[in-house]
Amino acid sequence: MPKIEVFPTREALYDAAASTIAGALTTAVATHGKAGFAATGGTTPAPVYDRLATLTVPWDKVTVTLSDDRFVPIDHPGSNEALVRRHLLTGDAAKAAFAPLYFDGVEHEASAVKAQEGVAQALPFGVVLLGVGADGHFASLFPGNPALAAGLDPDTDRLVVAVPKGEPAPDLPRISLTFQALIQASLIVLLVTGEAKRELLAGEVDPDLPIARILKQDRAPVRILWAE
Repeated sequence: MPKIEVFPTREALYDAAASTIAGALTTAVATHGKAGFAATGGTTPAPVYDRLATLTVPWDKVTVTLSDDRFVPIDHPGSNEALVRRHLLTGDAAKAAFAPLYFDGVEHEASAVKAQEGVAQALPFGVVLLGVGADGHFASLFPGNPALAAGLDPDTDRLVVAVPKGEPAPDLPRISLTFQALIQASLIVLLVTGEAKRELLAGEVDPDLPIARILKQDRAPVRILWAE
């Protein structure tokens, strides 16, 4: 199980996460000639992306995609693509290619299928950035959701799944990378804030939680970065 790296402030956490991602992407480009970056949504990563956009990375050799996104247009306030474009793909970082999960005018399931090609071109990821929910979900693989089994299947060749809305979550249909896609990475960074989530990840994590699959796999190293 990865250890939790504790930072005294969120600002220190954001600095460390941005530096870690930049280093992993640069190393991946040096090794493979290209690098993929699976970014995540939410409010916590935005300051990381602001910092990352200012760091020296061979962005013209990087393909950015998302661990998941809501099935909404880019002008919707819940769009993760919009967040990444606004906070990361600016300045020199705008030279990076972007592989979307949502496509205008394409139905939910068809968008997941269409997204596979772009995601495949980003593999293997130099780095994957993930958060974790209080219910133990990562990306948009929620406990109890019909898409969970397909998303966690270690033997599937699917890289992307359509996640229906409804109980227990989410409130909007989503599109998510699968566990199999996300572990094709040189590094997974798990960005965590708040004491409740630290307690969730401390010690022996409940094996029934989706995030346990990320923590216990041995394909990609995991770093857990935390601040209150």
